[in-house]
Amino acid sequence: MNKLPELLAPAGSPEALAAAIDGGADAVYFGGKLANARGSAKNFTGDEIAEGATKLHSRGKRAYITLNILHTDRELPDVLKFAEQCRECGADAFIVQDIGLARLIKNYFPDIKLHASTQTAGHNVYAAQRLCELGFSRMVTARELDKENLKYLINNSPIETEMFVHGALCSSHSGRCFMSFAFGSTRSANKGMCAQPCRLRYGGGYELSLKDLCLAGHMREILELAPASLKIEGRMKPPEYVLNVCRIYRSCLDERRDATASEIETLKKIFSRQGFTDGYFTHRLGAGMRGIRTEENKAESKKYKNKP
Repeated sequence: MNKLPELLAPAGSPEALAAAIDGGADAVYFGGKLANARGSAKNFTGDEIAEGATKLHSRGKRAYITLNILHTDRELPDVLKFAEQCRECGADAFIVQDIGLARLIKNYFPDIKLHASTQTAGHNVYAAQRLCELGFSRMVTARELDKENLKYLINNSPIETEMFVHGALCSSHSGRCFMSFAFGSTRSANKGMCAQPCRLRYGGGYELSLKDLCLAGHMREILELAPASLKIEGRMKPPEYVLNVCRIYRSCLDERRDATASEIETLKKIFSRQGFTDGYFTHRLGAGMRGIRTEENKAESKKYKNKP
């Protein structure tokens, strides 16, 4: 029987980190006020990073710090100082997009683990081999991979494989999007400030907006694949989202089962965009993957949040 994969939860605030622990996460990923891809989240001060890592470690859980944007040469000294502070605070790994930053971190802090962010667009074994040579111990796979490609990658990769199982999807490939920046603003996704233009209406409809990913109904298949980690997206989401989504995935993992229809319905009420999609995993691509956040969806989430 395969070992259970790590359940990795998001935290955009100290409150969400506490919710992830209560929800049963094995590890939590979160970012500081600098150098992370969710610049609009509340995020963590230096003291809060230390407190969060201590809280996680006291419960046998791991703290992964996001340094997952691109950096210019002038920015790198400040980012390295921040990385050193996070390492001293107890970070177990850094999630990195910028290959240059990864090389510098390994030069200065060779003992720290590096996880290649999904923005590095790791699709295949050859990418995993190259990332391994660069000092990475884990690759967060591109979200576009289907089950068969994931199986081959996991079986042949020299490093750990982490895959997304729940949360928002970008219409751009693996989140490598320049659309927000190209619209003429300074809000670049690769600098942590995406304006989410893919959620807007163009012409007759919302042609670029995708439903959220949900693979809770495929947990037995995923367990057979044996990835190292299952990732929930949502650093912009409130603590109650993190708590309740984690609880359902924790239950499915511990009982080695697919989510029930009732649990999927609960996940929809917590947050959805006209339901969910598993289109990339099942390789059923098409217009059915599109969805927006409707007033009905918002009302359902509000009712769920206010349940006693």
